Amino acid sequence: MQKSKRVIGVLISGSGSNLQALIDECSAPAFPARIGVVISNRSDAFGLVRAERAGLPKVWLDRQEFDSNEAYDGAIRDKLREHGVELVVLAGYMRLVRSPILDAYPEAVINLHPSLLPSFTGASAARDALDYGVKVTGITIHFADAEFDTGPVIIQEVVPVHQNDDEKTLLERIHKVEHRHLPYAVKLWATGRLQTHGRRVRILPKGDKSREDI
Repeated sequence: MQKSKRVIGVLISGSGSNLQALIDECSAPAFPARIGVVISNRSDAFGLVRAERAGLPKVWLDRQEFDSNEAYDGAIRDKLREHGVELVVLAGYMRLVRSPILDAYPEAVINLHPSLLPSFTGASAARDALDYGVKVTGITIHFADAEFDTGPVIIQEVVPVHQNDDEKTLLERIHKVEHRHLPYAVKLWATGRLQTHGRRVRILPKGDKSREDI
C-alpha cells in the first residue's frame, strides 16, 4: 500500500526557480512529498505565478499589515497549518524566520543558500564570492534557526568560479546545482532519512530500519 505524501509549504520572495524545481519533482507519483501552499512576502513575486500555473494554493502576506515581525510570522504559521504543512522550505525567501514558525516546525524548516556556509552569508553571496576572488563557491541546504544562514548543514556541493564569471553567470551555475539538490533534501526529510545531532546532520542509508522509509 502506497504511503501518503508529506505536505510541504514553500516560502518565496522572488522568481521562484527553486519552487519550480520542487513543482516538477512533486508531480512525479513516486516523489514522497507534495506542495500544500506557496507563501510570498512580496505581491510581485513571479513564484506566485508559477504556483497559480501549477494549480497550487498561493498566499501573499503584506508585512506592513502587522505590528511586528513576530505577528507576521505568526500569520504565516497559521497559513501553513491551515494547509496541513509538515515541512517548511525557504526557497529564495529573503526574510529571517522567527520563533512562531521555528517553534511550530522543529527540525522541519529547510533553507537554501548560494554559498558554502559559513562562507559568504547574507543576500549577496555570489557577488561576495567574486569580490573575494575565491576559485570555488557552492550551495548549502541547511535547517533554519533563529539567525541568518547558521543552522545545521544537510547538503553542500562545490560550484567552480570561472575566470570570466560575473554575478549573473555564476548564479546561473549555482542555480542549476540548487535545482538538483533541493528536491533531494525534501525527499530525505520526507522519507525520515535525516538525523540531527547538535550541529551534525546524518543522512541515513535508504532502507535503514532505524527510521521510517518509503
